[in-house]
Amino acid sequence: MNQEENIKRLQAPFSFRDVEWKIQCATKDKARGMAVAYLNSRAIQTRLDEIIGAGNWKNSYVPWQTNAQLCGLSIYDTERGDWVTKYDGSANTDIEPVKGGLTDSFKRAACLWGIGRYLYELGGIWVEIEQRGNSSVIKENQYAKLETEYNKAVAMILTAKGKTPAEQKATPVSPTSDNTQSAVTTASFDYRVQSVTTSGKESLKVELVKPSGEVVSAFAKRSDNIIKTGIRLKDVKLAVKTGRYGPYNVIDDYKIAA
Repeated sequence: MNQEENIKRLQAPFSFRDVEWKIQCATKDKARGMAVAYLNSRAIQTRLDEIIGAGNWKNSYVPWQTNAQLCGLSIYDTERGDWVTKYDGSANTDIEPVKGGLTDSFKRAACLWGIGRYLYELGGIWVEIEQRGNSSVIKENQYAKLETEYNKAVAMILTAKGKTPAEQKATPVSPTSDNTQSAVTTASFDYRVQSVTTSGKESLKVELVKPSGEVVSAFAKRSDNIIKTGIRLKDVKLAVKTGRYGPYNVIDDYKIAA
């Protein structure tokens, strides 16, 4: 199997059992929350081992500035007879800072190879939640709904990319007979939030991605605790302002795509 085919296999969707979920935001009464899918590092490592081979990939880390990590994920190209490396980085996290930074930078570098990249096209799914301590968790009876909606959304993404029925069948997505009404946001959004970084004392710099793939930079108030990486926004209103370095965009209003 050539390198191009291996890369396509790396980029294939994961089965529902290999995907994990977290609550991105919640309603005011904390009864419902938007669940978003993500991969842990072990699922990515397993995918690399199975397709590339345990001896044909490696990673390396470099501390960046004072509070971030860079990860280089290398895959051996047997056709070229050389290693190909892609780098990405992440800031250290609040809990276990360095370990969190290493893990996040590894997952970002894997995304550059296309591993799990389709999850950025997957919308949030509204589910019932409950409080455990200071955190909101998904109720156990909601996971059947998540599986149904995940499989529907992946099928839509594959169809939009022109996959043939045979190719869709070959992807590791388990079938389901659940007829739960769809709650996935797959088309009704203006932008996906690609990244959020602090900019000054009062602002957040937000990278927004349109469905077409175009990236737009804008600023939001630092007090805004709803805009987070991965979330979908609709009815976004951008105001153009002029500063000392020229014009820039400000997020004037938006709604959560749900």
